[in-house]
Amino acid sequence: GNNNMNINIFHFSDLSSAAFTLPMQTIDVWFFKTEDFPPDAQDTQILSTEERNRIAGYSQGKDRIQHQTARFLLRLLLGKYLHIAPEELVLRTGTHGKLYLDYDALTVRGLGHLPRLSFNLSHSEEQIAFAFSFSSPVGIDIEKIRENARSSHLVHRFFHPDEELRFAHLPEWESTQLFFRYWTIREAFLKGIGTGFTISADSFRIDEIDSDSGLYQLTKYPLWRVQALPAPDKYFCSVAYCVQNCLLYTSDA
Repeated sequence: GNNNMNINIFHFSDLSSAAFTLPMQTIDVWFFKTEDFPPDAQDTQILSTEERNRIAGYSQGKDRIQHQTARFLLRLLLGKYLHIAPEELVLRTGTHGKLYLDYDALTVRGLGHLPRLSFNLSHSEEQIAFAFSFSSPVGIDIEKIRENARSSHLVHRFFHPDEELRFAHLPEWESTQLFFRYWTIREAFLKGIGTGFTISADSFRIDEIDSDSGLYQLTKYPLWRVQALPAPDKYFCSVAYCVQNCLLYTSDA
């Protein structure tokens, strides 16, 4: 089959005009700034009691706003793709932290007809990124560049030895760029496959398929691809997906 996945990128300004159709072999990616939806513009009634309690538990106002906005937008977007009221959605967290829709609970609510939608989200500073697909499990990671990332220490700890060599003679700025590119590729893949760091992050190597299009593959995981995305200024973002015969994980079971 055709391994190409169409990736559409949307922003806050597209919310009112987007069709939310999401055909097969497609991933929709959404970027928002936390300030796009200030808390007083959010109808927090669409959140579950559990979500509201967890959000209230953040001691720092900034974290609270970021998590509330991410959950609010996730429900808003899921509701649009699935054509149901956002407050009807039952979200659960898998054993490795990946969010999924509880379809059994939805069936009990008389919503058993819903198609299986895979989704993932990530936030960093003032940006929140989401990925949605009916065709493949997805993982997304967004990171704001930090100049003093102590990247060599992290490269040695989390990256494949062959990758570490690629950093050897790079000027500092290029090394920082490559670090955040590889970091978001790794994270997006680990989130997509849903196992978190139970796969050791240095056990596979990232290989570029095509430098022009920013498409990557991973040794040992031939069915997975990671696409580098054009991200907002000072951010890196990657989205991971599976090219064939991948289960749509509705949980980590």
